[in-house]
Amino acid sequence: MFFGRGKGDLRAFVSINYGSDRIRQVALKVPPGTSVLDALLAAADVEISREESAVGGCRSQVASIDGFSNDIDHVWLYYVFERGGSSWRIPKEMADGLMVSEGMRIGWRLYNLKEGSPVPKEGPLWSSRCASKTRTCGRKFS
Repeated sequence: MFFGRGKGDLRAFVSINYGSDRIRQVALKVPPGTSVLDALLAAADVEISREESAVGGCRSQVASIDGFSNDIDHVWLYYVFERGGSSWRIPKEMADGLMVSEGMRIGWRLYNLKEGSPVPKEGPLWSSRCASKTRTCGRKFS
């Protein structure tokens, strides 16, 4: 489904930052209507948990990516960099509620809370050797 060459498929790029300078990037073609979570599921081994909200409805949250799990000291956050945008942003929507747009870059980052609070301005690709903006980063998307 995700790697087909259907007419009208969208290009998307998924980057996963596991920490300790381990970043993996995957280029995908996805059909219109694919969520950010679906793109991640196509790019990695993912475990999700379904959470019910106080106002009703049920959303999926990422519990682990490629064996790296959320726990008391770690949390996965995702960012998007959309075509025409000027920087990474943390969406207000859950990953299963945001649809992929053409050329969207999706960055998942595992934060270690023992090292301090997440610093969203760093972006998903920041590491000891990489800046947060793709234009100045040695690990650019292709």
